[in-house]
Amino acid sequence: MRQFLFPLSLALLVAPSYSLFSSGRDILSEQDATIAALVYGIPLTSYVVWANAVAAEKGGWFTNSFYYQPTLANASSPHVVILPNVDTLYSGAMIDLSQGDVVATMPPLEEGRFYVWPFYDLYGDNFCNIGTATNSLAGKYLIKYRASEPGCVAGSDEYTGIIYMPTVYGATLLRIEVFNSSDVNYVASSIDPGFRLSVLPSDSAPRAPALTQELLNDNLNTSDPALYIMQLTARVAAFNMPEVPEDVAPIAAVLEIAGISMTAQTYTMPAGVNLTLAYSAAQDVLLGVVANQTNFVALGNSWMMLAPALCGNFLSHYGVRAFIAMQAYLQLQASEAVYPTFALSGNLYANQTYMVQFFGKPQVNGFWSLTVYDGEGYLVPNSINRYSLNNRDNMTYPDGTLVYGGSSPANSTQSFYMLLQSTDTPASAEWESNWLPTPAAGGEFSFQLRWYGPTDSLLNGTYTYPKLTAVAANPPLPISG
Repeated sequence: MRQFLFPLSLALLVAPSYSLFSSGRDILSEQDATIAALVYGIPLTSYVVWANAVAAEKGGWFTNSFYYQPTLANASSPHVVILPNVDTLYSGAMIDLSQGDVVATMPPLEEGRFYVWPFYDLYGDNFCNIGTATNSLAGKYLIKYRASEPGCVAGSDEYTGIIYMPTVYGATLLRIEVFNSSDVNYVASSIDPGFRLSVLPSDSAPRAPALTQELLNDNLNTSDPALYIMQLTARVAAFNMPEVPEDVAPIAAVLEIAGISMTAQTYTMPAGVNLTLAYSAAQDVLLGVVANQTNFVALGNSWMMLAPALCGNFLSHYGVRAFIAMQAYLQLQASEAVYPTFALSGNLYANQTYMVQFFGKPQVNGFWSLTVYDGEGYLVPNSINRYSLNNRDNMTYPDGTLVYGGSSPANSTQSFYMLLQSTDTPASAEWESNWLPTPAAGGEFSFQLRWYGPTDSLLNGTYTYPKLTAVAANPPLPISG
């Protein structure tokens, strides 16, 4: 999957955008259609990587059956998701409605613990969530295929709710908050198993071929990224069309022009197409997502985030969908979580220490964290096995009192600080509780801020976002601020 990853630092370069499936262009050239088809199909590559990782962890290819993550992610964990957090246990499952409907069973939710059970279509659109933020009730939820108007609706006497999935194949990635390391076993053994999927028997003909390992992996040219995307799209697109009804016909037409047979599920490159140039142009589309400032919200102090309306469920924004699939696959809707990004992430100076000033406690209905990654998106190995700091850690104010768990009120605006410093240079005693180790030998790194259950203050600019300052190693603690 590495050859398909577009680093965020590269994406910050200004690049031209491309108009996909424009209603003003009734007939696309085969070259233009190929570019559009590549952008449309890029998220499928992330699905395959994710599905193969889930199957590897589960010990076999099983659809409609959870892999329950037994431990929190760490520096040696495989990449089941890109840029993993270390605040939740993940439980993943491939959803296959080809043979019939599926039932999702949710146990009662513990008060004070944040849960989100998201459902995704084949392209990574987060079309439905149940859990804490939606005040969902325990019970059985019927998952049904419906080609348009996906989402969650109230159920009947038999089902607490109905989840309409817009594609035959999809995914779910349950996230359950873990308070600390001693809480992991309890969540893994006593909470996770209560979330289950089961297939209902069906007397009707299959809607599509079964979602098998062979369907997603066999006889595809993985050595050529562009050819691979086109072949993979041809194999599954006919049974998994877009969720926006008005897009179905034009996208089907574009795929056919590009050489994808919707009936035979095969790809034949048109004679005049240059697939290498088309792939380069498709990359420009993804770069153009960031170049288009209307896609983002400036938050102050060099922080930005994807506009909340574009988070998670992308609808007709296929360029944004492809970009997020490469950067943060299986993103949640903004009502569940948002992921503010520091504008210089990925370009932080080697061997440089940074101090992060928080201007008061972030107001969340769930939890928040700041996590450090190396240049390839992996958690950073370090002697204290600390990969993030969050509202459940024993961070302290400069005067030594606890930020959380002490006498400071929940809405305190008193500043506290984190130290981002190489694991080669251990933090001094006064910084130890607030130290986030960065890579050894001055390696490139980035970090990710996460708000789970964000309040309006974190979305509308009311909250003052953290300030990053380059400092000497183990600087004096700020006196006040």
